[in-house]
Amino acid sequence: MTSDKSSPGSDPSTAELEAKYKRNPAPKQGYQITLKLADAPGPFGSVKGFVNFEAPDCKYTPDPIAGVSMTPLHGFEMELQRVDDTTYTGTVHTDAMLDEDYLGEGVCHWQLTSLNAQLKATGAEPETNFIVSLMNEDVTAQRAVTKYYWKERYPRSQVTDYPDMGKEDRDVFRSEIRDELFTMTLLSKAMTP
Repeated sequence: MTSDKSSPGSDPSTAELEAKYKRNPAPKQGYQITLKLADAPGPFGSVKGFVNFEAPDCKYTPDPIAGVSMTPLHGFEMELQRVDDTTYTGTVHTDAMLDEDYLGEGVCHWQLTSLNAQLKATGAEPETNFIVSLMNEDVTAQRAVTKYYWKERYPRSQVTDYPDMGKEDRDVFRSEIRDELFTMTLLSKAMTP
């Protein structure tokens, strides 16, 4: 649904809307997320998970002059607990957000868009931020995603806080460094209600 409001200031700002978004108090569609590391170049003192949601059937215009409509977005941290040196687990609910009328024009239906794990050697800002992600379809299809990373970027690359998204194919790395890679794998498993 698209807002037909055209008077300046009639739609809420992004910050005002984000303050209204609610978590579902009784989510049912749970998935166990497992992060597995292989051949890591050292320990990771900072392991964080994040989930992102959107309500694609709702639109609002935070700046009436610019006239650009936006879709409600919301993200929050997902706890990843250490199982051992190479394994972490967490839980995500695809129905974690509460479907509700946030814009006064009908119910906004939330859907998970993605989740990711972000790892740093100690958590210091200059260190490389190694990131692996699952899209919504990966989560619900219970697919695993493995990414390859160059060990040379641990604990940090030449760029401060470099976001290393990894590569799905190890062959895209130069042949002389293919033996200097480590992997991070995210996988999803549906939880029984």
